[in-house]
Amino acid sequence: MNAPVLVLDGPPGAGKTSLLARMVCALADDTLWFTEPNARLSCGLAAPVHPSPAGHTLWFLRHELDKSRAMRRLACDPDTRLLISDRNHLGVLAYCYATRAEDSLPYRTARDFYARRIAPELPETVLTAILLVSPDQSLTRRGNVAELPRWKQWFDEGLLERLHRFYTDIAPSLCPTPPTVINTDGATPETVLAQVAGVLADAGLDQTARRLTSATARAPRPPLDPQFADTYAQLGGLEAFGHPFTPAIAHRGGTVQLCQLGALHRDPAGHTRLWNPLAAPVRRAA
Repeated sequence: MNAPVLVLDGPPGAGKTSLLARMVCALADDTLWFTEPNARLSCGLAAPVHPSPAGHTLWFLRHELDKSRAMRRLACDPDTRLLISDRNHLGVLAYCYATRAEDSLPYRTARDFYARRIAPELPETVLTAILLVSPDQSLTRRGNVAELPRWKQWFDEGLLERLHRFYTDIAPSLCPTPPTVINTDGATPETVLAQVAGVLADAGLDQTARRLTSATARAPRPPLDPQFADTYAQLGGLEAFGHPFTPAIAHRGGTVQLCQLGALHRDPAGHTRLWNPLAAPVRRAA
């Protein structure tokens, strides 16, 4: 049986990153995950062709197409019981719907790209959990002020209102199967985790669900592990990666640390690079 793909999506501040940290630390080798797409960490022919909002959106759409194809291959890996994706095409479409940036890609164009190219490539085992949060709660949870200038748009109340409308009214019709929608306003992290565990139990992953609900919460912002410090700095540091949200964890013979906008992986030979399951399956060490 192919491994299910669990997609976590929703507006900023819904608790998606905290949930992913709990899941990755609890499930370890049985799981592969895709971190949030980051055009700043792409290079060569895979990089955005034009530094405009439309150019970056096209990069994200192409990335989701590549990821959909990779999911089909990785879901067949017998060592993997679950694939987790931090956002998918919903995040791209939500941005196109909500943004008012000049030279942005029209929402209809992005939606048509999804329907014609991405949707046919998605595995049949995709499950989606949409984490909702009200705009006020989104701002409060994130301290009301952007830490870096380029993140400022995600603190615009109008943008957050439109994102909430998209994820509430439109996104469910753009999922391969009906999503589980979780309103996180007033919900504890344990309540959200239990609901996601229920999604996995319904998909036949009872043992995985039990491991999740018994997982211990980690520190919300662990330090960057020293073994990744040089590569983190060379690839752009905080501006490119954001903050770490897991400690360094052992995974299939190597070590991985996840950040808000990417992850770093050290293989058994001591080579450190970006974590990228799209390139090839990461298999368990012999």
